[in-house]
Amino acid sequence: MRTKPYATAIPLFDEVELLDVTGPISLLTGAGRQWNFQPFKIELVAGALGPVATRSSLHLQATHTFDSAAEVECLIIPGGYGALPAANDPQLLSFIARAAERAEIVAAIGNGVWLLAKAGVLSGVEVAVPLELSAALTEECPTVLAQTTVQTRLAGKFLSASKSALGLDLACEIVSRTFGKKLASSLSAALGVGWSGELEGLEIVTGPLLGSPKPLP
Repeated sequence: MRTKPYATAIPLFDEVELLDVTGPISLLTGAGRQWNFQPFKIELVAGALGPVATRSSLHLQATHTFDSAAEVECLIIPGGYGALPAANDPQLLSFIARAAERAEIVAAIGNGVWLLAKAGVLSGVEVAVPLELSAALTEECPTVLAQTTVQTRLAGKFLSASKSALGLDLACEIVSRTFGKKLASSLSAALGVGWSGELEGLEIVTGPLLGSPKPLP
C-alpha cells in the first residue's frame, strides 16, 4: 500500500456549497485513522489566505493561495451557487486548468462541472450535470458530453456528480481507486453512504493515463 499521502486540493470561492467541501473531507480524512495514517493531504486553496464565505453563511479557512498550492494529485471542485460567478475569476480558472492537467483524479460536484468547462479541460469528457446547467455547459464547450439522466459519471480520470449529497459517493470512489474497494466500502458503511462501488461510467486510471479509459465490468 502507498504510504505517501495523495496531495489533494479543493479550491474555495464565495458562496461555495458547504457540503461539497466538508462531505468529501470528512470521508477522505477518515480513510487512514485505523492505521494512524493520513492518506490524503488536503489543502483548501483560494485567491487569498483567510476565511471564505460558504452558501450556508459559515466560513471555511483557505490555508494556501492558488499560487502557493503544492503539486496536486487529486483535485476536487465543489459547486453551489457561487460557482457561477466564480467562473469569471481568471486566477481560479488558471489554477483549475493547471491542477486538472497534472492530477491523477479530478472530481467535480454539481456546478463545479461548470468551472472545469470554463477552465477548458472538459473537451470530449462525459459528465453528470444538473439539468439546469446542461444547455449552458454544452454552449460553452460543444464537445462535452453532458448527461442529465445519471447522477454520477466516471470518464477516464474525471468523476462528476450532479448533486451535493453525491460528493460522498465520489469520495468513496476516490478511496476505492487509490487504497482499495474494501476500505471504501467500510467507510461508506460507517457513514451510511449508499455507495455500491459501481458508479456509472468508465474506470478511473491512477497515474499517467495511457490509451483509452477502460469500461467498468
